[in-house]
Amino acid sequence: MTSPQSPQPYVAAESPSKLDSARSSLAILNNDKKALSPDPVSDDKSSKLVSLKDLLSYADGSDKLLMAGGIVGAAAAGIAQPIQIVLLGDVLNDLNPSDTSSISSNINDVALIYVFVGLAATVAGFLQVACWSTTASRQAKRIRSAYVRAILTKEIGWFDVNKPMQLASRVAETTVKVQEGMGRKVGDGLHYFSMVVSGIVIGLAFLAVKVLSKATQVGIEAYGQAGAIAQESLSNVRTVHMFNASSHFIGKYEKALDEATRAGIQKGFAVGWGTGLSFFTMLCAFAIGMFYGAHKVANDHLEGENCTGSGCYDGGRVLTVFFSVLVGSMAIGQAAPSAEAVTAARVAAYSVFQTIKQASLIDPLSGQGKRLETVSGQIELKDVTFAYPSRPDVQVCRNYSLTIAAGETVALVGPSGSGKSTTVSLLERFYDPSSGTVSIDGEDVRELHVTWLRQQIGLVGQEPVLFPVSIKDNIRYGSPSATDEQVEEAAKMANAYSFIQSFPAGFDTQVGECGTQLSGGQKQRIAIARAIVKNPPILLLDEATSALDTESERVVQDSLDRLLARSKRTTILIAHRLSTIRNANRIAVHRDGAIVEIGSHDQLVQIPNGHYRLLVEAQSHPHTEAKQEKTSFPVSDESRALEASTPADSPQNPDNMEINSEDIDSASSKTEAEELPVVAMSRIWKMASLEWKFLAVGSLGAIVNAAVFPTWGVITTKVTVLFFAYGKTKHEMMHDARIWALGFVALGVVFGLSKLVQHYSFAVASERLVTRVRLATFRAMLRQEIGWFDLAENSSGALVSRLTTDSATLQAMTSETLNRWLVNVTTIVIVFVVCFFFSWQMTLVLLAMAPVLTISSFLTTQAVSGGSAGAKKNNDADAAAGPLLTTAIDSIRTVASLNMEKNLDAQYTHFLDVSKHTDAKAGVVGGAAFGFSLGVIFWVSALLFYVNGIWISHEIITFEDMFGVLMVFSLSSFSVSMSAQGATDMEKAKQSAQRVFQVLDRIPEIDAMSSAGIVLPHVEGELEFHELEFTYPVRPDTMVYRDFSLKVTRGETVALVGASGSGKSTAISLLERFYDPMAGKVTLDGNDLRDLSLPWLRERISLVSQEPVLFAGSIAENIALGKPGATRDEVVEAAKQANAFEFIHNLPKSFDTDVGDHGAQVSGGQKQRIAIARAILRNPEVLLLDEATSALDNESERVVQTSLDRLLAARQRTTIIVAHRLSTIRNADLIAVTDHGTIVEKGTHDQLMQLSDGVYRRLVELQIGS
Repeated sequence: MTSPQSPQPYVAAESPSKLDSARSSLAILNNDKKALSPDPVSDDKSSKLVSLKDLLSYADGSDKLLMAGGIVGAAAAGIAQPIQIVLLGDVLNDLNPSDTSSISSNINDVALIYVFVGLAATVAGFLQVACWSTTASRQAKRIRSAYVRAILTKEIGWFDVNKPMQLASRVAETTVKVQEGMGRKVGDGLHYFSMVVSGIVIGLAFLAVKVLSKATQVGIEAYGQAGAIAQESLSNVRTVHMFNASSHFIGKYEKALDEATRAGIQKGFAVGWGTGLSFFTMLCAFAIGMFYGAHKVANDHLEGENCTGSGCYDGGRVLTVFFSVLVGSMAIGQAAPSAEAVTAARVAAYSVFQTIKQASLIDPLSGQGKRLETVSGQIELKDVTFAYPSRPDVQVCRNYSLTIAAGETVALVGPSGSGKSTTVSLLERFYDPSSGTVSIDGEDVRELHVTWLRQQIGLVGQEPVLFPVSIKDNIRYGSPSATDEQVEEAAKMANAYSFIQSFPAGFDTQVGECGTQLSGGQKQRIAIARAIVKNPPILLLDEATSALDTESERVVQDSLDRLLARSKRTTILIAHRLSTIRNANRIAVHRDGAIVEIGSHDQLVQIPNGHYRLLVEAQSHPHTEAKQEKTSFPVSDESRALEASTPADSPQNPDNMEINSEDIDSASSKTEAEELPVVAMSRIWKMASLEWKFLAVGSLGAIVNAAVFPTWGVITTKVTVLFFAYGKTKHEMMHDARIWALGFVALGVVFGLSKLVQHYSFAVASERLVTRVRLATFRAMLRQEIGWFDLAENSSGALVSRLTTDSATLQAMTSETLNRWLVNVTTIVIVFVVCFFFSWQMTLVLLAMAPVLTISSFLTTQAVSGGSAGAKKNNDADAAAGPLLTTAIDSIRTVASLNMEKNLDAQYTHFLDVSKHTDAKAGVVGGAAFGFSLGVIFWVSALLFYVNGIWISHEIITFEDMFGVLMVFSLSSFSVSMSAQGATDMEKAKQSAQRVFQVLDRIPEIDAMSSAGIVLPHVEGELEFHELEFTYPVRPDTMVYRDFSLKVTRGETVALVGASGSGKSTAISLLERFYDPMAGKVTLDGNDLRDLSLPWLRERISLVSQEPVLFAGSIAENIALGKPGATRDEVVEAAKQANAFEFIHNLPKSFDTDVGDHGAQVSGGQKQRIAIARAILRNPEVLLLDEATSALDNESERVVQTSLDRLLAARQRTTIIVAHRLSTIRNADLIAVTDHGTIVEKGTHDQLMQLSDGVYRRLVELQIGS
C-alpha cells in the first residue's frame, strides 16, 4: 500500500459519468463511515448487547432439539425442589409435636416422594447439562467459523481501519465468552430461575446488568488492545531486542491491562452489589411475609379459634409459600453467575455479529459477477480518483488514466508513495476507486466475479508472504490443481529448485510462520514460483526481484522474460532498478499520483531533463565520495560459483509456527503434561500476596456469607416451630414473630454487605493478579533469546494465545471459583456444627452420607473437565488455529490475491471440528454426573426423613431438632452441589499455572534484558569474527558457518556480498547477539560479545534490516525508538538526514501520523526511510545496513546514500553493509564475498576487479550487463 504525497492537479480528458459520480458518493460515504468507526466494536462503550434470539440464531434443527431438551431439563431440575416443598407443606400439618402417633407413616410418605423427585431431578439434570453443553459447543463453532469467514472476506479497506493486530486475539476471546454464556451457564440459569416466584426479586437481580455489560465491553476492548501490543512485539522481537525496546512495549502492554483491570473490578462490584441487593430485598420480603403469616395463623388457630375452611391459614400452608419463596431467593443468588455469563456473552457477541452482518464491499465469495470466456488482458484505468479508507481526505490518485494493450508489458516507475502500487491494488480489486473506472477487456472490474478476476491475475509483491506450510504447498497456492511436476517446473523457472533440493526435506520443508526459515531472496523466489505456476493472463510484479542477488535476479529475470515470450501475457512491472524494466514496451513515470511521462525506454531517454532520463543517469553514475586509503588483503584461491543452495540465512522474524492440520493428531500424542513442570499452587498465591489486604477482606466477606445460610436455617426453624405453637397466645406469637422478622432484616443487611465486600475484594485481588501474571509472563517472553522464538511452539500467535487463555483461567481460580469454594467449605463446616447442636444422631447420619456427596462432586469435576486427553486435543487444535488466523489476517492481501479465503476457512473449520466429538462426550458424561449429584441431595434427604420418622415416633429427638437439621442442611445444600464447579476451575488453573511458570522459570541463553556484563568506557569499533561455527537452533544438523573469520578495523566500512542464503545476514545476527556461535567468538575491541552487557552492546549498534519493521503508533514514536527520550527536533533532524522529512511533512498529521499495523499506512520506501531515520537518531559506533536501501527508488536511494555517507564521515564509525546492488558498496574499505558459510574473496573493489576469474568480478559484470 502506498501513502500519498501532496497531490497535484490533473485535468482528465473526459468527465466522469453519472454512474461514476454515484459510485464516488457511495465510496466516499463508506469511507467516511469506516473512518468514523475504526473498530469492529462500536466506540460507544455503553455496552451494546445482542438479543438472546440473535445469540442463538446459529442453531440448526439438532440444536433446537438439544435446546428444547435442555430447557425442559433445566426447568424440571429447578421445579423439582419447589414441587417437593409444596408436597411437604401438606404433610407439615401432620407433624404437630402434640400428635406423634402418625408421624412415622407420614414421614415415610415424604421420604418416598423425595426418592421419586430425586430420580426425576437426576434425569432433568442430565438433560440440562448434556444438552446445553453440546449445543453450545456446536453453535459457538459455527459462530466462530462465520466470524472468521466474515473477516477473511472483508475488503482490504476494512482492514486498514479495523486494527488487524487485534482481530486474531479478539476472535478467540469473544467466542470463548459466547460459548460460556450460551452453554451450561444457560442451563444453570434456567434451573435456578425456574425456582423463582418473585418478579420483584428478578427485576432487582438485573439492576446490575447495565453496569456489568459496560464493564465487560470495556474489558474486551482493553484485552484486545493488549493482545495486539503483545502480538506486534512478539512477532517483531528482533527489532524490539535490537532497540532495547522491551521496556517500552511492556509499558504499553501494562497501560492496556490497567484499563482491563479497572473494568474487571467494576464488574466484580456490579455482581456483588446486584446479588447482595437482591438477597437483602428478598429477606426483607421474608420478614414481612413471615410476620403476616404469623398474624394469619394467630387469627385462625389461637385462643380458641379453629378455622377449617379453604381460606384458612395453618402452619403448613404458610410454610409452603414461605419455603417456595425461600428457594426462589436462593436461586437468585446461584443464578447470578449464570446471568453474568449470559450478559458477558451478549456483549461479546455484539461485535462478532456486527462483523458477520456487515456486508463486505468487495466479497470474494459472493458468487456474483461476470466470468469472461477468454481474457486477452487489455487494461484501462480511466479518470480514476482514489483515497485510502484510512486517510479519506488525502487523494492518492486524481483523474488518473492509463491504457495497456493486451499482451503489453508496461513498467511503472517513480518515487516511493507516487501511486504505483495503488494501481496494482485497484486492478486486484483490493479497493474500488472513488470515481472513474478500472476495466479489463472493456469490462468494469466491479462487474466481474471477484474470485474469477483474481484467478486471472498473478501478483508478486515487494515483501513476499509465505504461509506456515511446506514449500510445495506454498507454491501450489498459486494453482491448487497443480501437479508436483508443475510445482517443480515453476521452481526451476524461478531459480528456486537448487536451494529447495538442498534442504533435507526438499519441497516438503516447512517454511515456518511467515517464511521465517528462509532468507529474503529464497522467500522471493518461492513467491515468484507461486505466480508462475498460476500461469495467469495478467502478471503484476511489484518489485518482484528486489530481494535477489545479482545472479539470481538475472536468472529469474531471464525466466520471466521467457515466460512472457512464450505466451501473450499482459504484464505490469513496478521497479526501482531500471535495468529490470528497460525492455518493457512502455514505461509510465509517476509522481504525486499522476503519470508525468510515458513511452518506451528509448523514447523517454531522449526527453531533455525528463524525469525518466534523470533517473537513468542517476543510476548509471552512482554517487561517490572521496575514497579513503585502502588496505590490501590476501585473496582466497577459491572461486566457486554462487548458488543460493545453502540453508536459510538468519530468519527475519522470530515466528516459525508450523501449522498443518494433519499434524494435530500426532502432536496430541505428546501430552503437554509430560513437558510441563510440577508447580505448587502456593506460587500463585505468593504472586497474589501483594493484595493480601483485599484477599483477607474478601475472605472475611466469604466466611460471613457462608455463615448466613446456616443462620437462615436456624431462623427458619424457629419460625416453623412458631407456626405450629397453637398453645401460645396471639400476643406471644406476634411478639416472637416480630423478633424473628427483625432477624431476617438484620440477616439481609449482613448478607448484602458481605456479598458486596466478597465480590469486590476478590475482583480487585484477582484482576491485579492476572495483570501481574500477564506482565510477568510477557516480560519473561521478551527476555528470551531469538532461538527460543524460532521454535515452532513459540510462535507469536501461540504465545499471545497463552497470555490470554492461561491468565483468564487463573482469574477464574482467584475470583469466582475461590470465592464459591471458600463459601462452600465454610458453609459445610458451620452446617455440621449447627446440626450437632440440634441433633448429634442426625448429624452422624449426615456424616455417613458425606462420602456419597464427595464422590458425586468428584465425578462432576472429572466429567465437566472433559478428561485430560480430550482437553489436550482441544488445546492443540486451538493452539494451531490461533497462529493460522494471525498469519491470514496479517497477510490478507496475499490471501485475497491467491483466493485463499475458502482454503483457510476450511483449515480453520477443521481445527474447530477436531474437538466436536470430545465436546459431545464431555457433555453426556458431565450431564450424567451433574444429574447424579442433583439426585443425591434428594436421596440423602429421603433417608433422613425415614430415619427421623422412627426417632420422632420413639421421642429420641423432637420435631424442632429434626426440622432444624433438615432446614440447615437443605439451605446449605446449594453450596455443596456447586463445589464441583470450583474444583473444575482449580484443575484448569493448575495446568495454566504450569504453563505460566514454564515460561517464568526458563533461564534464557541470551537474556535480552540483563544488564550483567562488561561496560566499556570507550568504544573504538574494532570487530572480529574468530573461526566461527554456527547452526540455527531449528536446524542443528545444517552448518551455516564453517571456520568463518573476518576482521573489521576501527572506522572501517566492510561490505558483505554473495548469494542469498550464503551467510551474510548471519553475521549481522551474531553481532547483535541474536544468537551465539557454537565455536569461535565474535569480539568488539577485543572483548568477547558474550562478556559484554547486552543492552549496552545493542545501544552501540544500529541495524537497518532488509525488511523494515514499524510498530503501530506515530511516525515520531517509531523514529524515537532509536533513542528513548529524544526531542522532537532530534526526530525531525534524523528524518531530514534520511530523506524522509518531505513526505512526512506533507501528511495531514505530519510526524503524528499513525503508520498502522506493520506500517501498513506508508509505502515500502517510506517505511525504509523511517527505519533509517531511527538508526541515524541513535548515532551508534557500529552501523549495520542489511539491504538498507533495497526498497528505495533511485532518487531516494541516492539522497539517502549521501546522508549515510555524511553520517559515516561525521565520526569514525565502523560499518557493515549487506547489499545485492554492488553500486552501493563499491566505495567500501573492504568487500568480503561469502559463499556456503565461508569467505571466498576479500579486498577492495579495485583489488577484487583485478582477479580475472574472481567471483566478485563476475557479479559486477553480470550487474553491469543487465
